[in-house]
Amino acid sequence: MTASAAFFPVPRMHQSPPALSTVGLVTHRTYTIRRSTLLAGLAWLALSTACSGAAGWYILSRDDLAARMISRETTRQYAYEDRIAALRADIDRYASRALLDQDGVESRVDELATRQAELESRQSLVAALTDTLQSNGLLPAAKLPLRTRVIKAGEPVRASGVTSFAPIMPGKPTPAPEAPPLRGAEAGSAEGWQSGQAPAEPPAKRVEAALSRLDQAMAGTEDAQIAALKDMDESLVVTQKRLRSALAETGLDAERLAAANIAGGMGGPLVPVKLDASDGPFAATLAALQPRAASVMRLQAVIGQLPVARPMAGDHDFTSNFGYRTDPFTRGLAMHTGVDFRAETGSSIMATAPGKVVVAEYNGGYGNMVEVEHANGLTTRYAHMSAISVSVGQIVKTGTVVGRVGSTGRSTGPHLHYETRINDEPVDPTRFLRAGGKLLASSL
Repeated sequence: MTASAAFFPVPRMHQSPPALSTVGLVTHRTYTIRRSTLLAGLAWLALSTACSGAAGWYILSRDDLAARMISRETTRQYAYEDRIAALRADIDRYASRALLDQDGVESRVDELATRQAELESRQSLVAALTDTLQSNGLLPAAKLPLRTRVIKAGEPVRASGVTSFAPIMPGKPTPAPEAPPLRGAEAGSAEGWQSGQAPAEPPAKRVEAALSRLDQAMAGTEDAQIAALKDMDESLVVTQKRLRSALAETGLDAERLAAANIAGGMGGPLVPVKLDASDGPFAATLAALQPRAASVMRLQAVIGQLPVARPMAGDHDFTSNFGYRTDPFTRGLAMHTGVDFRAETGSSIMATAPGKVVVAEYNGGYGNMVEVEHANGLTTRYAHMSAISVSVGQIVKTGTVVGRVGSTGRSTGPHLHYETRINDEPVDPTRFLRAGGKLLASSL
């Protein structure tokens, strides 16, 4: 061999592999089959054991699962029953509250009905007093305060299912509310309904608000009535002062004349009006107003019987006053028992107070004279007339034409000689004329 052959052996070409032992090969194949069978058996055994354990566990825990399911359903049932019980309690409570509200509303309406009857009675008194004063010319015609309309006792009003009696107030009618949904049942409710939660508004709140408005309206009517009485009282105070001042001009005793005027004839059935000043401002105001009104009407009646009117229309100068004067015929001192008015012949002469004609004839120095008898011993004489327009026994009123201006009798020219007498004693007519002038000026 060469050196390269010694270090690098040359492989043999196409050499046969070594022969293997037949016994060893058979033994290795038998070992492989037994391992896979063992794994399959172990897997089957594990699956069977798991199924058996699961079946056993299900059989053993079946009773406990059913018990828990039953317990859960029982809890739900109890909760549902508790909620139903709470709802029933709320319904009973709201029903009781509704009954209480109804009783409260009915009692309130009864109270308002009583006040209404009292206001109507007061309104009748105010109206009667106003009519009396207006008919006597003591008050100007004016509207009385209107009365608030109140519901009658037989007019029920339903509010939220509660039957009650309430006032009918002016305003636009509103439809009845629909049936309210259950609390907590709204889809957008953030919080569930809680038992015992109070509603936002009681069912009778609208009725209570209407009753409150009616109460305020009645209070306003009562205030208006009291204000009307106070206005009457203030007007009567002014009139009373004016009449007393006018009577003071005549120099007559107003109280004696008023008593005589009452004695002249009054009557009628007794219908007493019980007034107690402690009952309230209305009664106190009316108690003070009634005697003043009676006093003013007595004074007015007295003045209405006095000769305070002027015997001729317009302003006429005096040509001779009452009292001592120089006689136009004798030029000596003489008593002039009346006043002379300058006037044109034929001017109308009017009665200065109501009364009865007792003389209507030619009477010496008076010439054509008319004498009228008035109340309280007063008489008036109209002399020197050119014509007489009344007859004896005729009833005349203030302003009735009794004759025409002339110059008959002891006269120097056309004029009116006017006298006023009390119990046939001559008194100064200007006292009554000044009183009439005051009354006329104050009435303007």
